Amino acid sequence: MRATSKLLALALTMALQPAFAGVVSLDFETEAQQNRGPFRIGDYYQSQGITFSGDAWYLTSNSRANGCKGSYSFSRTGSCGAMMLANDATGNAASTDSSFTLNFAGGFTKFSFLYSARSTTDIEFDFFDAKGSLLDSITGNDLSDNGCKAGSSLFCSWTQLDFQTSGVAASIRVTGLDQKLMLDNLSFTAATPDGRLPEPASIALALGALGAAALTRRRSGR
Repeated sequence: MRATSKLLALALTMALQPAFAGVVSLDFETEAQQNRGPFRIGDYYQSQGITFSGDAWYLTSNSRANGCKGSYSFSRTGSCGAMMLANDATGNAASTDSSFTLNFAGGFTKFSFLYSARSTTDIEFDFFDAKGSLLDSITGNDLSDNGCKAGSSLFCSWTQLDFQTSGVAASIRVTGLDQKLMLDNLSFTAATPDGRLPEPASIALALGALGAAALTRRRSGR
C-alpha cells in the first residue's frame, strides 16, 4: 500500500507541478546562416508558439566585419539576423507608423529583448492578457536612440531591456515610425513550462485517487 500511495503522490505532483518558468527565445541566427530574408515573419515561428501579424520583417545584415552575407545595413557583434518594424522592408521608409502584434501561446510573465532605434518618436509596446485587456506599456520615453553616426550602419548600437509584466501577457502590439526600430534576441518567460495550466480533470483524478488510497490505508490499519 505504501508503494501505491507513493505512485499516486507522484501522479498528483506531475498534475500539479509548479509553474517553473520555461524560456522561449528567438535569436534569428539560423535564418542568417541560411542567408534568408528579407521576409514578412507572420507564422514562421509558429512551431515555437510565437506568431506575428502586421509589419514584422526578418532581415539579414550586410556587415562584412561580422561575416554576414545579407543586404540590410545593421550590425551587432556576433549576430547577423534581426527583425524590423516596417511596412515593407524591401522598399524605402515611409513617413507613417508601422505596427505588428506578437502572440505567445500559453502566456508569458517576462519579456527580454535587444533593440536599436533610430528614433523613439511614437514607439510603443503594449502588453495584453488573453482577454485583450491592456496590462502594461513601454513608450519611447523608456527607450533611447541608437546614436549611429553617418557612414556607419543604420542600426549599430543595441540596448538590452528586461520587462516584467504585471500579469500573464498573451500578446504584444508594437507601433512606431516605419523602419526606425529593430529587435533581436527576443526571450519570453512562459507562464508554465509548456505554456499550459494543468487540466482540471487531471487534478480531480489525482486528488480522488490519493483520497481513496488514504481511506484504504486507514481501514487496513485498524
